[in-house]
Amino acid sequence: MNAPSWVDLQINGYAGVDFNAPGLTPEAVRAVTGRLAADGTAAFLPTLVTGDPETLLGTIRAVVAARKRYAECEKAIRGFFLEGPFISPEPGAVGTHPVEWVRPPDLALFGRFQDAAEGLVRIVNVAAEIPGMPDFVRALSAQGVVVSLGHQKATSPAQLEPCLAAGARAFTHLGNGIPNQVDRHDQVVFSALVEDRASVMFIPDGHHLPDTMLKLYARAVPLRRLVAVSDAQYPAGLPPGEYEVCGAHARLEPDGLLWNPARRCLVGATTPIAKMMALLRERIGLTPDECRAIGRDNPLALIGES
Repeated sequence: MNAPSWVDLQINGYAGVDFNAPGLTPEAVRAVTGRLAADGTAAFLPTLVTGDPETLLGTIRAVVAARKRYAECEKAIRGFFLEGPFISPEPGAVGTHPVEWVRPPDLALFGRFQDAAEGLVRIVNVAAEIPGMPDFVRALSAQGVVVSLGHQKATSPAQLEPCLAAGARAFTHLGNGIPNQVDRHDQVVFSALVEDRASVMFIPDGHHLPDTMLKLYARAVPLRRLVAVSDAQYPAGLPPGEYEVCGAHARLEPDGLLWNPARRCLVGATTPIAKMMALLRERIGLTPDECRAIGRDNPLALIGES
């Protein structure tokens, strides 16, 4: 496998550059693009979590400027993943997203993001159970935006169906962004594994999902529907220690685990996708061709590229 071939649809930050903090510059975008390339990520989507819309708009404009100014940024950055704010505010589902910025579906707000991105918002994550969400999903899907379901309380096929019927095409980091305790039968993981209309995005870093879950995904889901993402946060590549992530305290452990001790939840990953692909080969037994599909071909296909 050629390490620089990987495609990562979920990069919140990397090597000290935070896409969700104020003051992002085109030069910083160029620097993080180079660092990602050196660590095996050839193409990616900067990912924006729930937050102050003005801060997020600033990030979008800085990334757009970098793509226009630097050829390597134009080539590597394929658009944006808007992970919030149209999610559940409930504990467990909201994860580490700041609750005060969670919003109901709002086409005008999305339009501001998309205008600033010059049409490059490629994926939007939403919570399926929020009132009005199917209409929101339908409107975004009509614009060619991939809608992904996650950070939600919806669990059963019946709860997910309105948004899937409206055009939702993926599940966001399946198995994460959900409460620690779930019903033994009625849970979103089971619903997603058997849902043929939507891709399963997942984080194979050895922390977000145990090996048993990774094996289950590999055995239960058709290969074409699996999409590995890193969900990398800006402490990736930095020393272990204390950080502020998404406006809250986080701790980076020596083994790479990044978590919020107060909420007792993960706050993203610190492992580049190239190393995740190696984990899938070594611990789960996937072949190089299967890894190429999960870590390159399928992510590109999901956003309509090749």
